[in-house]
Amino acid sequence: MTSRLLFLSSLVALVAWPARAQTGTCPVVSSISVQPGFDYESFANESRWNVVLYSKIIPIEGLDMQVVKSDVSLMFSRDADNNKTVTLAGRVRLASSFAFCLKLQGSVEDSSEVPAKLRQSFYNPLTNQFLDFNFWILHTDYTNLAVVYACEKIMAADGTCDPGSSYMWTLSRGTSHTAAERERIQAIFQSMCLDMTSLRQIEHSDVCPMT
Repeated sequence: MTSRLLFLSSLVALVAWPARAQTGTCPVVSSISVQPGFDYESFANESRWNVVLYSKIIPIEGLDMQVVKSDVSLMFSRDADNNKTVTLAGRVRLASSFAFCLKLQGSVEDSSEVPAKLRQSFYNPLTNQFLDFNFWILHTDYTNLAVVYACEKIMAADGTCDPGSSYMWTLSRGTSHTAAERERIQAIFQSMCLDMTSLRQIEHSDVCPMT
């Protein structure tokens, strides 16, 4: 149980450093553009997405532990009842000589009006409740790049996202981004009034199994 709690803290949380380096005018959340004509089946494609860059961590209620994360991946699919699912796998390092791979199974829902506005749900054993968070696909080419966004608290005053509650991360079918992809990512981050220099990179050296 302890290992699963640590994994929940470090991996579901990955996807709470405070927001930083906001630049320019932040968009109203309701007006944020997502991937047009998003196709879940093409996005899933029975292959993994590796987390490459991320801005900060979504906090987990009941647990606050800093660990080193690496080899973090997601795989989207459907279960036997045709429900959308996600598998989250990665490596948790508790000490320089102790690291292990674990995975979590979650469910995926989308907005019937805006398919690219996904929402993931994972069970949190600390609260005996489910941890839900947004997973909006701002951009994807389906083959090697996806830019994902989440806002968990909207400012009542102007409809923008609370700086401490906005999250962005990038995914790749590989383990890095090309120069052209980085230019695309930078443009998206700037449109969200975020600075790419605030991003952290996930190391990928030893793939964690999904099965």
